[in-house]
Amino acid sequence: MDLSRLLTPEELGQFVQLRRKSHGTDHEVYDDLLAAIRAKYRAEHVPGDRFKAGARRSLKMEKHAKRLVRGARMQYEALEALLIAHADHTALIQQLPEQRQAKQLARAQRSAALGEIAAKSLHKTAQSLSRKDGEGLEGGEPVAGSLYDLGKKRGVA
Repeated sequence: MDLSRLLTPEELGQFVQLRRKSHGTDHEVYDDLLAAIRAKYRAEHVPGDRFKAGARRSLKMEKHAKRLVRGARMQYEALEALLIAHADHTALIQQLPEQRQAKQLARAQRSAALGEIAAKSLHKTAQSLSRKDGEGLEGGEPVAGSLYDLGKKRGVA
């Protein structure tokens, strides 16, 4: 059975609408069945029964009817969830190229900013290493040109 035609939003909407109608009536039919089972088997009395023995026997039948009711509700809710998931998926697919482009732009901007910071840092390092012992920073303290010069200033040689 080829259901690929259902992958368009209109066709899927129509399909889900038909299934919901069917499962909605199934749910009502199963509810009525459960009520009939409860009414018949809970009221059933066999000579020699103890208190509420009929109700306990009825639970074995009710369990299966409740499962039918729960299954019909789950199918109804699953169809609703499928329709919502399809709409979300379609919206995600439409937004994905824009999101990827924005991420790529942000990545490029971060890379450029890192490059600028690295270049600035290298420039400062190169300037501080190229200064001579007599030149200093703002505080007037001389800057060492190398590790050897730094040791000379401290008096270690």
